[in-house]
Amino acid sequence: MRYKDHSLMEQIKVYVEEYALDNGGTTPSTREIGAKFGVSNVLVYRYLKSMDEIGMIRYDKGYIYTDRIDKIERQKSLSPSYSGSIPAGSPDEVEARIEEYVSMPSVFVDNSIGKHFILKVVGDSMIDAGITSGDLVIIREEISAKAGDIVAALVDGTGSTLKRLKSDDIGLFLWAENESWDNKKRFYGRNFQIQGVALKVVKDLT
Repeated sequence: MRYKDHSLMEQIKVYVEEYALDNGGTTPSTREIGAKFGVSNVLVYRYLKSMDEIGMIRYDKGYIYTDRIDKIERQKSLSPSYSGSIPAGSPDEVEARIEEYVSMPSVFVDNSIGKHFILKVVGDSMIDAGITSGDLVIIREEISAKAGDIVAALVDGTGSTLKRLKSDDIGLFLWAENESWDNKKRFYGRNFQIQGVALKVVKDLT
């Protein structure tokens, strides 16, 4: 018999993926899933088999696999790594732009709590802040920041950028750290949404 409560299937899949992200790629047991949703281990097993049959997950010898879990490096402290872009758009669009999940040593984020992501920088707008094209920037997900922070921000609701957050008598604005540009080019506007605050830059030695 195929178990067809699609809503429960979706909930199980979300729980399994979030569990894997928090536990270095390890997926929960049928007992843990059952405890989460208040159902028996046997029923969980039957649901997992049904989800495997319809291609929602891959379930083999007690291990659960999904496309998202496949991206996880089998270590703890995992964060998504993006290339050439900052998370922006719908959740599906953001997920599609994740290249992989990578381990994030706590020392890299100063033991700060919350979600973090890694951005691979493209362009030269922040070179005078020591951030050059190809560098990796570790960012803590935030919806607010203070003047002076380097932030990941969604500009005009359409595209994202990494810029310095500054203020004047009018309020906060985004500013490029490239002194070879004129002020008009360096000014990135006031209509933006903070997505995160940059913590550290990782770069190749030359």
